[in-house]
Amino acid sequence: MKNRLILSHFFYLTSILSLLFCFGCGDTEDEQEATSPTNNTFLDTPDEQSLQPAEQQRWLTEEDRKKLKDAEKWVHLTVEDWVNLKDKDWEKLKGKDWIRLTNKEVREFMNLEIPKRWVAEEKDEALREKFSIAGRFQKLGDIPQVRYDVEFRRNSRKMAGKDGFILVTPEFAKYLVADRAATYFLVPTEAHRRLLEDQIKQLKSIVAQEERRFLEQLRIEDPEAWLTRMQTLLIDKHGDIPEVDTVVNFLRKLELNLPRTDEECFAYIRVYSALYIVDSKTASIYESYAWMEASHQFRPIIGDPPKQTGNLEKYRAARAAGISFYNIKWGDD
Repeated sequence: MKNRLILSHFFYLTSILSLLFCFGCGDTEDEQEATSPTNNTFLDTPDEQSLQPAEQQRWLTEEDRKKLKDAEKWVHLTVEDWVNLKDKDWEKLKGKDWIRLTNKEVREFMNLEIPKRWVAEEKDEALREKFSIAGRFQKLGDIPQVRYDVEFRRNSRKMAGKDGFILVTPEFAKYLVADRAATYFLVPTEAHRRLLEDQIKQLKSIVAQEERRFLEQLRIEDPEAWLTRMQTLLIDKHGDIPEVDTVVNFLRKLELNLPRTDEECFAYIRVYSALYIVDSKTASIYESYAWMEASHQFRPIIGDPPKQTGNLEKYRAARAAGISFYNIKWGDD
């Protein structure tokens, strides 16, 4: 399943409206000398990927996956951690093509004379935008959260298509979480806290989905590299224990179509049960499939007929056809 969630500019309207009561607000382009940015759409690899056919964008590359590590790093923070980010951390939450405010611009905002009744009387949208931004800087000072909020809004408008919609990629989801954190810091209401929490959940979901895509493509293209990656993930999850070696060795025999002894099947079932005795849903889809294969081979020996035979056959058919396990259709079961 491709991550192609679409989000309108309306997605941050709630936050902007709440800031209006404190600072005043306009939602148009600020007059600036900066040139138009590149189309920063997906992990800072814009133009080339945006021109590729859809089928070529199906999987992440190894380089893309490394860049996703940045999002993984930030997504594990709590709401409190996000609100208390250090000044230097905010720069890490911007893309390399991000249009940044200059110190000169900020000084102009800090010194701009703002009419008292501009919210009600000013009709020029460019001036309304300037007064809104200037009001934030003059009230709160030149702090990273204010800069981020202003820059995020500018860059979001640049990233939006003609219809006003934005493609939510892992990179953009990271920006959105950071903006929610900035908004909550500036206006710490319960509504803004919930918006931040919801956005963190979305980012977690997107990062997990991209990890699954990466693993599936790696398994199809380079099983040995996939096994190495799986071993690393399992060690991170369970520690460097012998049970991880048992799992990886069994997965290797499955992926390389090597014969498996009954003893190896029994050992895998025993280890699988020990690792996931509390909640089998925490096992990866590959480990669950391996458990079915091990059970299918071993259980007839002791007279216990294999269970979930229909599911096992679907996994086997998907493997034979080169279909992702995550794309198996279970609706007819």
